[in-house]
Amino acid sequence: MDALIGVKNFLSFLNDNWTLIIVIAGLCVALGRKVKSYISLSNDEKIEIAKTQISESILKMITDAEKDYDDWVNAGAIKRSQVIKKIFEDYPILNNMTNQEEVIKWIDTEINNALKTLRTIVEENSKRDKETNKQ
Repeated sequence: MDALIGVKNFLSFLNDNWTLIIVIAGLCVALGRKVKSYISLSNDEKIEIAKTQISESILKMITDAEKDYDDWVNAGAIKRSQVIKKIFEDYPILNNMTNQEEVIKWIDTEINNALKTLRTIVEENSKRDKETNKQ
């Protein structure tokens, strides 16, 4: 008799939560497929994906480094090394590249581009603040 109550409770649980169960199963299948497709990529393809992600997130890394060393004068090299260290920690696939100098040169180029963007943003914010203070 206890087995029938257990089956009844299980079926009741399924009936009450069937949509959630289907959603979770679908997410697991999608995640599994995504992981399988990433694992099947070559190292070169993984490196290109990492470079794309770095390009998109490097401005935040630079902003964080600027905040960390805001009070320091002439700390550009320290900030740059912090960003490079963070990139290599977040993207260990870059350690697999044979020419590390090329990777660091590419990162330096991305940092310089992001710094230009950061300076533009800071200048625009300063102008906006000055206009706001005049009014």
